[in-house]
Amino acid sequence: MIKYKWCVCDMDGTLLNSEGLISKENEVALKKLMKLGLEVIIATGRVDLMVTPFIKQLDLKGPVISCNGGLIRNIETREIIYSKIMDKIIVKKIVNYCVEFNIKFIIYTDDIVYYDENNPLGKKYENLNKSLPKNAKLPMKYIDNKTVENINEIDALKILIVCKKHEEVLLLKEFFSKYDDITVVSSSSCLLDIMASDISKGNALEILSKELKVDLSEVIVFGDNYNDMEMLKCAGMPIAMENAVEDIKVQAKYITKSNDESGIAYAINNYILQE
Repeated sequence: MIKYKWCVCDMDGTLLNSEGLISKENEVALKKLMKLGLEVIIATGRVDLMVTPFIKQLDLKGPVISCNGGLIRNIETREIIYSKIMDKIIVKKIVNYCVEFNIKFIIYTDDIVYYDENNPLGKKYENLNKSLPKNAKLPMKYIDNKTVENINEIDALKILIVCKKHEEVLLLKEFFSKYDDITVVSSSSCLLDIMASDISKGNALEILSKELKVDLSEVIVFGDNYNDMEMLKCAGMPIAMENAVEDIKVQAKYITKSNDESGIAYAINNYILQE
């Protein structure tokens, strides 16, 4: 009898391969766990509006942890279990700084995603929308000067800073970390995530475990980057991807194959089901 109740998966660099897809092997392995009674939960830096196709692919029904823990929402009922928006004054400061120095950014709210001009990630999601059915399209809005002026009207869950080089991420992380009441973490080599204070996937996992009365010792977690750190620390079975940053690997009980080698499926078949 398998002793775990939840399998929590980060998306980018973990569940998704380099082409941004869930491999057939990962899909089959996760559905195998679901047949054994485990619940599969996505925990992503993206807002949950961005992961609708993957939720449908895995046939998930329960909560999704998104915006690095800034939002927990039930997939079926759309009930918000937990959310914490950023301080509006700080959002205005960050956005004004990005506009002044031509730093690309995306703002996530619980119902729409805002992006600035010539944003490569914004363009990527625009193009992706073209291939999706209407009920899976990401609600997006371009940020013009008027939106910037009225930025206080936006309930931001997260600001994603899009950089060209990792060195820029490090410099901006140091700069924005001086602001009060925010959490700043890198989610990939060229992305910097800014949320409200005390937001992390780990905190969200703790909130959800108390809400649904699941002991954290009964939770499997897969992750690869710094924004996964806290949830690996609090889970009973923390597993790092082969492509994970070294600090994440240190927190893991097992290191599985990379996201391009269906590492989640490998871990399920070789570690979880063999216990």
